[in-house]
Amino acid sequence: MKKLLVIFLSLIVGNAFPGTIDTIQSESRIKDVTVFLTGAQITRQADLKLTKGKCLVIIDKLSHEISPQSIQVNGMTDCTILSVKHQLNYQNDSKKDTAFVKAKDLIDAQELEIKVIKNNLEVYNLEEKLLLDNNIFGKKDEGSAINEIKEAADFYRSRLIEIRTKKLELFTALENAKNDLQELYMKLNEISNKIQKTYSQILIILECEKDVSNVLLLSYFVNSAGWEPLYDFRVDDITKPLAIVYNAKVFQSTGEDWNNVNISLSTGNPSLSGEKPELLSWYLDRRRPSYKTNKLTGYGAIQGRVFDVETREPIPFANVAIFDDGELITGTTSDFDGKFIIKPIQSGLYDVRASFIGYNTIEVSNIIVQPDQITFQDFELEVSGVSLEAVEVREYKVPLISRDKTTSGATVTSEGIQKMPNRSSNSIAKSVGGVNNSYETPNANRRGGSYEVDNTINYISNSLQTTVTNLEYNIEIPYSIPSDGKDYNIKIKEVSVPVDYSYYAVPKLDKDAFLTAEIHDWEKLNLISGVASIYFHGTYTGESIIKADQVSDTLSISLGRDGNIIVEREGNKEKFGKQIFSNNVRETLGWDISVKNNKTSRIKIIVEDQIPLADKKSIEVSLLESANAVVDDKSGKLTWEFELNPNEVKSFSFQYSIKHPKYLNLNLD
Repeated sequence: MKKLLVIFLSLIVGNAFPGTIDTIQSESRIKDVTVFLTGAQITRQADLKLTKGKCLVIIDKLSHEISPQSIQVNGMTDCTILSVKHQLNYQNDSKKDTAFVKAKDLIDAQELEIKVIKNNLEVYNLEEKLLLDNNIFGKKDEGSAINEIKEAADFYRSRLIEIRTKKLELFTALENAKNDLQELYMKLNEISNKIQKTYSQILIILECEKDVSNVLLLSYFVNSAGWEPLYDFRVDDITKPLAIVYNAKVFQSTGEDWNNVNISLSTGNPSLSGEKPELLSWYLDRRRPSYKTNKLTGYGAIQGRVFDVETREPIPFANVAIFDDGELITGTTSDFDGKFIIKPIQSGLYDVRASFIGYNTIEVSNIIVQPDQITFQDFELEVSGVSLEAVEVREYKVPLISRDKTTSGATVTSEGIQKMPNRSSNSIAKSVGGVNNSYETPNANRRGGSYEVDNTINYISNSLQTTVTNLEYNIEIPYSIPSDGKDYNIKIKEVSVPVDYSYYAVPKLDKDAFLTAEIHDWEKLNLISGVASIYFHGTYTGESIIKADQVSDTLSISLGRDGNIIVEREGNKEKFGKQIFSNNVRETLGWDISVKNNKTSRIKIIVEDQIPLADKKSIEVSLLESANAVVDDKSGKLTWEFELNPNEVKSFSFQYSIKHPKYLNLNLD
């Protein structure tokens, strides 16, 4: 088929451009990858040696999901690009593949060996049955002589031991042969997956002015890739700056591995339309005008397991492929536990096929993929021959009861699972990891437990390029990202940021004090909304959400609990009282709060409490004592802000009274 295609193209080119034309099957390698929040731009490099005149360059074995309109070819000096064509190459000629034929022959030989072992077992079983059913004891009318009994017993014992020893050896050999056959099935399935894949071909017609040795650069866009922003916030001591580690979780299932490539991470989304919106005339007595949206429909994922229907054992390396109207969209293979996940997948209806050599192939049709959700689908395969041609089709069935309003069928929202690939610069990401590449902030003037920010500092340094529409991070070392849809952590950089540390305590709700860091002029950090893992004194303390879309000049980050700050709140019985006036009752309550700093450094702490509010005229609330608290009359909140030296204790009290009708039973604290 490939030869016919090349001949056909040569004839076309020959007719269009008289004269001879060379056909070159060129090898290429991935050089650079720009990963967007959804999708990626791949740049390949091909080293060419061309003679003067016209030539057809074929670059093969590329991702099947290349967006044809995104293809760009450049880098060829002294050559003119006459045409660029993209087409899919469906490879399914297993009968001519040497590795496939060899693996199939080994399977046939192994299956023959298993049959021989089973035949030998049957022979020994039959012989054992004959011996037991036809012994001489009980056959004679008269009794047997002692010598005859002894000779017969020795014979039966010897022969039965020999038979059962042979049977044990055959059982062991049979199990080993079955295991070897399973490994051969896995190998054949791996080969089959490769030779049955759909690839892209790009055909480039060049005309060179002279003989050239040149580098051709080919770039194109693919959808099945993306990344998520992740952060580490690390605090060694409140007298030191906050360390922020920028990380990314990168994934791709494009059909081609990225081996040791230069990676850039962009917050842009080339899938969104760049066309500006236009307002249409709106008449009150007519139907509202309809507008084309610039938003993506959305992306989801399919996740599940492949296992043996009888043994319930997982099937590793099974092929799971997604089809849209019979056309292969993408696919993956199951891991050692039989698990698989395919992401991102544009929302819609798909047919998903699971196959493994030696099992019947199963296809589930009309599986629903919804934006920002994972659809779960397991596959139970039955043992069969080695043919992959027969396919059992089953209809996807949505459960009658949804688990929540955002769940459709066997799906869960992205809030309950690791983030789905419909990313935006304001989406929330998960977990972290990375490699160290610290950047110390200069000109930070120390002031007690806080740091003064130098507004001229660019915390991202030169490895971040700021463009009009997005941010782009250039990773300094090459990375390898396999095409398996799994998440791979990449370290972007680490910076030290001057912050103001403060403790917050609400002893009415929680006895612990919570450390927060306030980052001034935080927009210079170029943060993207996400989840940060918090480490305090080298210990993981939890996660905090970064909301990069807030408009405040100060970004407040919760860094977790600190057990070295002791906060206590107790009722003061001397200030409790109750008075009855006719039909009314006046109750008085008082509370004592104490805060002790067990740290070796001075701290700033904010303590909050409250008094109740009344929305009825028959209830009166009066604040009798506040210990100089800042009082918010609208919320009833009391706030004390002060500093504590090491080992210093500060105590204060507040008191309030409530007048209400006697018939009311109120919760006064």
